[in-house]
Amino acid sequence: MTLITEMLSYSFMVRGLIAGLMISFCAALLGTPLILKRYSMIGDGLSHVSFGAMAIATALNWAPLSIAIPVVTLASILLLNLSEKEGLRSDAFLGLISTGSMALGVSAMSLTKGMNIDVTNFMFGSILAMTKSDVYISLILGSMILLLYGLFYHWI
Repeated sequence: MTLITEMLSYSFMVRGLIAGLMISFCAALLGTPLILKRYSMIGDGLSHVSFGAMAIATALNWAPLSIAIPVVTLASILLLNLSEKEGLRSDAFLGLISTGSMALGVSAMSLTKGMNIDVTNFMFGSILAMTKSDVYISLILGSMILLLYGLFYHWI
């Protein structure tokens, strides 16, 4: 017990725990309906979209997260709306969107000269390196997900 209280005496551990709990709870909550509706690969496709958006934003010296979050949200809405149409396969759209955005991201990274772009730092960084604003973003987005999931539970 003293080990846990000692670990939680560090602010970076508390921030990582709070954000990790919120993210894992939302992922578990949303994961089940996505698997049951056969959208299990949407996470992979949207991660490619976020890579492309972050690479382009970083190459243009914009804030990567403020660009990537709306772009990924729009891509998920587009993907889900297109896959509901009859005769159109969701895996084909997922492949087009994910490879296209990955290609845009790699192209944006290769066209910038004299600049060290580290997009993987944003995507695969340490949860213990989260700032207070990152935790607030996680809490706000997580709360929105929980609220919308509760409101639209019967429709989902």
